[in-house]
Amino acid sequence: MAFWKRFVSRKTRVENWITKPGTLENSIRKSLNFLFQSSLEEIFPEDISISPSVIGLVRLPEEKLKVLAEEFPVEKAFPYSSLDEFLSEESRDAIVEFIAGTQAAPSKNLILGILNQPEVQGIFSQGLEKVLSEFHKKINPLHGVFQAAGLEKQISQFLSSLLPTFTERIADFISIGSGTQEIQSVIRNTLKILFQTGFYDLGRLETSKFGAGSDRIRRAIASDEKVKSAMENLYSVGRDTLLNHYRKETLKEFIGLSEPELELWIGKIADDAASNIRKVHSKKPLSPLVLDILSDILG
Repeated sequence: MAFWKRFVSRKTRVENWITKPGTLENSIRKSLNFLFQSSLEEIFPEDISISPSVIGLVRLPEEKLKVLAEEFPVEKAFPYSSLDEFLSEESRDAIVEFIAGTQAAPSKNLILGILNQPEVQGIFSQGLEKVLSEFHKKINPLHGVFQAAGLEKQISQFLSSLLPTFTERIADFISIGSGTQEIQSVIRNTLKILFQTGFYDLGRLETSKFGAGSDRIRRAIASDEKVKSAMENLYSVGRDTLLNHYRKETLKEFIGLSEPELELWIGKIADDAASNIRKVHSKKPLSPLVLDILSDILG
């Protein structure tokens, strides 16, 4: 009888903790404050467990992926024809200036490696050949005579000698980075074009082989020891770099939030999280789960 009373009392307390305004929010605030008042050394342990194999256990049947991909109402979810329609002018300008001002660019060798592919060189050659041929046709009334005499072949041979210089000029232009006004202008204009471009003009996902392709990736990564080693190394190097400079700083100090800013941020997160948890609770009661966890903790 005493056990039953204790159980009912605990159940009531759990229910109140979830549903009573302010109680769940307070617990979330305490958790976030604990995190932000901890030092980076305490948050990032020296060794962590990373198991890419868990990826292999997460999958969605191919037929379900197809249904979701093909029947997802894009028009309803994104009732806009382009990015321009749901970004304010201030947001667009801020994004454009941020990206245009980023001082980063791929190396010249990487760009040349891409541009010197036979297929890419063929596209350049055909395009330039057509331009030169059309230009010659307009300025020379005897174009037909020259054409019969093998003008296209002469143009092609000329372009073959010209393309390496042309390609290298493009590589130089791109690899300089965004430090020059010329390149920043190109980046700004490109971003503005993308913002104004309709979503359907950007392409559509082909779903016929989507499931099989994603399943292969999932299985390959799950058994790839190189992925595990790379992830562990990335964490280790990142942790060491961070702690070499900011070991004793708390997360709050590292991010640079003042006390009022942190309190406001945590308050908003706590309110939103608690509201969403209660919405879940109204559909599927969370009290049994919390009671089971309490039983594990209290024995």
